[in-house]
Amino acid sequence: MQYKNRSLRHELKYFISFRDYYELRTRAMVFMRHDEHGKEGKYFIRSLYLDDIMLSDYNQKMDGWNRRRKYRIRIYDLSDGIIKFEIKDKFDSCISKVSDIISVDEYYSIVQGDFSFVSDMIFSNSDNGGRRALRMAFIDNACRILSPQVVVDYDREVFICDEGNVRMTFDMNLRAGLASEDIFDPELVTVPAYEEGCMILEVKYDDYLPEYIKKLLKPLGRWQSSQSKYAMCCIAQANYFGKDVY
Repeated sequence: MQYKNRSLRHELKYFISFRDYYELRTRAMVFMRHDEHGKEGKYFIRSLYLDDIMLSDYNQKMDGWNRRRKYRIRIYDLSDGIIKFEIKDKFDSCISKVSDIISVDEYYSIVQGDFSFVSDMIFSNSDNGGRRALRMAFIDNACRILSPQVVVDYDREVFICDEGNVRMTFDMNLRAGLASEDIFDPELVTVPAYEEGCMILEVKYDDYLPEYIKKLLKPLGRWQSSQSKYAMCCIAQANYFGKDVY
């Protein structure tokens, strides 16, 4: 599916229990396979979300805007081998994501609010127009002044299905970082972002969701949610420090 030359994917979210997880996992293994990344499709994700001084992205989410944008820097298993700078756009029930690989030095520049390396890249066209996420963020930062807001941690298990290009993720142990935006800090202090015994199931697909996956998800209808990990971790962080989120 396309929208203004952007590829869109459908996204469904559910709050589920660990009991639901074990049942769904067992059934999914019949017709899906683990993602090849990680051990048995499991790995640890840490993301640093950026927002402006008014927390516009957070507030748009909480106000129920159907079209909104999030900025994040993501690593896997605390490794600096792959660092992704991502922009995720939401269009009603669909999403579009643009991602660039960045270096450690570029990560620290962005965290410090210094996008001059992107300006140099654009001026020289050294990327041949290929690093779209950084180019988009450079323009947005000039208007909004993006800065780090919260670190988001969780463990993920991924199943994939070629038919419909379906990706089913079980995200557990969601936690918000405290008092630091250093995603490479192995000792980063975190707090839980939701009640114990729950996790988030996300299902992403292109134009078609196979009928056998629809049947798998049907009992979860009442647990469907639109809450975001970023918003949940902003709230958890604010609650810990006894303050309000804007």
